[in-house]
Amino acid sequence: MGQRCPGYRFDMQWFYVDGDRRVGPVSEDEIRRLISAGLLGPTDLLWRTGLTNWEPLAQHFADEPAEPSGGMPPAAVPPLPATGTGRRRRLDSYTPPEPRQDRLGRQSHTGPDGLYIHAPARGFTEAISVCLRSYVRFSGRASRSEYWYFVLFGFIMGIVTSILDSVFFNVSMSQDDAGPLNTLLSLALLLPTLAVSWRRLHDINRSGWWIGGFFLGLIAMVLGVVFGVAVLGIGGGGNWAVMVPIGAVMMLAAFAYWVVLLVFTCTRGDPGPNRFG
Repeated sequence: MGQRCPGYRFDMQWFYVDGDRRVGPVSEDEIRRLISAGLLGPTDLLWRTGLTNWEPLAQHFADEPAEPSGGMPPAAVPPLPATGTGRRRRLDSYTPPEPRQDRLGRQSHTGPDGLYIHAPARGFTEAISVCLRSYVRFSGRASRSEYWYFVLFGFIMGIVTSILDSVFFNVSMSQDDAGPLNTLLSLALLLPTLAVSWRRLHDINRSGWWIGGFFLGLIAMVLGVVFGVAVLGIGGGGNWAVMVPIGAVMMLAAFAYWVVLLVFTCTRGDPGPNRFG
């Protein structure tokens, strides 16, 4: 086993630097697997809660083999980048804050980005990968970057499929009707988009039913309108003086809901555990 740092726990979560991005949290077993596969070397930088800065891998896994599996010579392992290199400049943004304590004196659960370690900041491709792998996972939490990058991905793909529908199926992009490719995309992304929205609300300690409840309310509203028109005769016989105010109130309620939801999805997540993870 590697060298243990003070306060080591078997469930300790680690972060490591891969080029110009931070990856994690991952378990110690995953770090060792990456070492064995030759994907991490002694000079690669690691961080975990309790450390004040990034530190070389060899400082925490001192007895790991100097050369990765497969016979790569030790000389192939790059040295720790010198101060002022391109890589070191990019690492400046990953410098974690000093360890903090809550009011009970416990160590905080924030990562190098200042976010909760189980809802870290994501890059564009990382967010897409995580959301697609968590296709119908409504538990856990999602950071703002994870949510908004996936929304951006859906928007870009919507434009791409609309163009392809226009080229191959002669569907005008100015029409309201969606083409077959755009429809398939909407169906494919419905569940992961709903799931990441659910987890985004969890990240600010809000129930995902802020979204689920809206759809239930929408169904109830539609049924209410149908009932009013078909049974009570509202809107019939020129009785629009009743129907128009009801419709206006519904539109204002829907607008207020979307504003609230936008504020929620733009709110920074809780820096530590909450009731959802």
